[in-house]
Amino acid sequence: MRKLTLLLIVFKSFLGFSQVTPHSPVVPKDSIHLVADTISITLADAEAFFMKNNYNVLAQKYGVDAQKALVRQAKLLNNPTVYYENSIYNQYSKKYFPTSEGTYGIPQTQGEYLINVQWLVSIARKRVKTANVAKLQADIAQYQFDDLMRGLIFALRQDFIDLYFGLKSLQLFDEEIVSVKNIVAGFEIQYKKGNVSLRDITRVRALLLSLQSDRLDLYTSLQQNSAKEFAVLLNEPRNVYYKPVLNETELDNKYNLSNVPLADMVVQALDNRPDLKASLTQLASADAYVKLQKAVGVPDVQFQYTSDRNGSYIPNYNGVGLQMAIPVFNRNQGNIQSSKFLVDAASQQLKQNQVAVQNDVFASYQKILELQKSSSSQTTGFIADFRTLLQGAEDNFTKKNLSLLDFVDMFESYKDYMTQSNSIKDLRYSAFEELNFNVGKDVFKK
Repeated sequence: MRKLTLLLIVFKSFLGFSQVTPHSPVVPKDSIHLVADTISITLADAEAFFMKNNYNVLAQKYGVDAQKALVRQAKLLNNPTVYYENSIYNQYSKKYFPTSEGTYGIPQTQGEYLINVQWLVSIARKRVKTANVAKLQADIAQYQFDDLMRGLIFALRQDFIDLYFGLKSLQLFDEEIVSVKNIVAGFEIQYKKGNVSLRDITRVRALLLSLQSDRLDLYTSLQQNSAKEFAVLLNEPRNVYYKPVLNETELDNKYNLSNVPLADMVVQALDNRPDLKASLTQLASADAYVKLQKAVGVPDVQFQYTSDRNGSYIPNYNGVGLQMAIPVFNRNQGNIQSSKFLVDAASQQLKQNQVAVQNDVFASYQKILELQKSSSSQTTGFIADFRTLLQGAEDNFTKKNLSLLDFVDMFESYKDYMTQSNSIKDLRYSAFEELNFNVGKDVFKK
C-alpha cells in the first residue's frame, strides 16, 4: 500500500507539472503511470476531510462523551430496595401461600407476609462531591482529546508541507533528468562517430546516474514518510492522489515573528495548551477527591420501613428504623492520606509541565530564527537568475563554448541549490507549524 500511494503521487505530480507551461519538459519514459483520480487539495480542505473521516478521532470523541455521561450518573439518588416475604404452605389449613387471618389466636390456621423497604441516604454531600470528581475527570478526557487533535493536526500539516516540497524537488529531478538524457543521447551519437572521448561520455552518464539515484532517494523518502502518513490521516479508501496546493507568498506574509513577541507566545501557551489544561484539571480533581474521601469517612444513613403480618407480638406490625455505622475505628483515614499525596504529586507534575511548555515554545522560536538566517538569501530573483545562468550554460555547452567539467559543475550546483532551497523552505514552514503546536493555537491566524 505504501508503494502504491507514492507511485500514484509521483505519476500525478509528473502529469500535472508537465502541463504547466508549453516549455516544461516531457515526463520521462521510465516514470510509472497508474490509473488514479487526482484531487488538488488545500490545507484547509485536508483538515476538514481529516475531521470527518478519521476513525481514530471519532472513536476518541465517543470516549469523551462516555466520560461525560458518568457525570449524570454520579448525580443520581440511590434507589430504595423492597423486600417481600410470604409463608409458602400451611400444613394445618392445607393452603399454599396463606394470607388470610384464619382463626384468631390459632396460629396454625393463619399465614404470614413481611414487607421491608430500605433507602440509603448519602450525607456530607457525598453525591455532589462524587459528581464534581466525575465532572473534572470528564474535563480531563476532553483536554486529552483536544491534545490528541493538536498532535494529529500538527502531523497532518507537516505531512502536507513535506509532500508539497517533496513533489517540487521531484519535479526538479525529472526536468533535469530529461535534459541530461538528451545530452547523453547526443554524446552517444558523437561517440560512435569518434567525436567524443570515452571519458566525456562516461562523465555525463555518471551525472545522469547521480541524478537518478538522488531522485530515487527522494522518491523512497516520500513513499515511506509523508505520503504514507498523509494518506493514513485522511483515511481515504478510494484510489486517489492528493496534490497539495500551497500559496508560498501567503505563508511568507502570514508567518512573521515580529507580529507576536516571544513573551506573548509563552503566555498563550500557558493558557491554551490542552495538555497543560489537563494537568491543571488533574490537580483540581485530586483536590476534589480529597474532599470526597473526607465525606466518605462520614457514615451514610439507611432508613427502613417494615410491615409484618402475623410475625410479631401483634398480628399487624408496622415499624420504622434508622441504621448507620459508628465511625470508631474506620474513618477512611488511609484513603484520605493517600488522596492528599495525589494532590502533592499532581502539583509537582503541573510545575514540571509548565516549565516544559515554556521550553518548547522557546526552542521552536529559536529554531525559526536560525532557519530564517538560512533562508534570507533565497529570493525569487536569485532563483530566476540561477535558472537563466544554467540555461545559458546548456546553450554554451551545446555550442562547445563551455567545457564539460564546467557544465557539470554548474549543473550540480543548480541541482543542489534548488533541492536545498526546497528543503529549507520545508523546514521553515514546518518550524512555524511546530511553534503553533507548542503554543496550542494558530499564533499567526488573523
